[in-house]
Amino acid sequence: MTRQGVSEVLTTTRSHLLVSALRLSFFTIAWNGVVGVAALVVSVMDGSLALGGFALSALLDSSASALLVWRFTKEQRDPTAAEALERRAQSGIALAMLLVGLYIGQQAVRALVGGSHPEASAFGVGLAAMSLVVLPLLARMKLRLASRLRSAALRGDGILTLAAGVLAAITLTALLLDSAFTWWWADPVAALFIATALVVEAARLSLRHRFG
Repeated sequence: MTRQGVSEVLTTTRSHLLVSALRLSFFTIAWNGVVGVAALVVSVMDGSLALGGFALSALLDSSASALLVWRFTKEQRDPTAAEALERRAQSGIALAMLLVGLYIGQQAVRALVGGSHPEASAFGVGLAAMSLVVLPLLARMKLRLASRLRSAALRGDGILTLAAGVLAAITLTALLLDSAFTWWWADPVAALFIATALVVEAARLSLRHRFG
């Protein structure tokens, strides 16, 4: 096969991978958008910081996926701009993670100091349980695709989706512990863990952005 033929095959393959990346991103926007808004409403009604932290992380993941839709759509139109778009997407995702992590951490500390007592609802438990099933599978597909595309931004989004799945498990555990044993502190402690995880991952993504 000639060099031109190899180049055409590689271009076609990457085009197919970009379509797959866009599909995963659109699904993430839809799923985490709906679940995140619902969880946020329930967290306000129940006073659950852990559920609120999970809701914000889900909405953050949805926003990150929206950035990736922009990034991959732009590459489809102009492949030469891919590297610059990749770095801008990484930077935006890292900043959003940091801001959400700091906010959740502040609220968690306030709840621990003030002795906040949230209430666990069946709907909140159901949202966390559904996400625990869907998000790890979605993250796995993103990470595999990120490796093939060599996209650090998609990898960061995949890690964010995986983190949201882990946070769903933490949130579910906290809600069940509070409901079964009235361990009110389990909720803000879980929220503090969520905040720490987001800040640490934001720092890692920023370092990858700076040093490649």
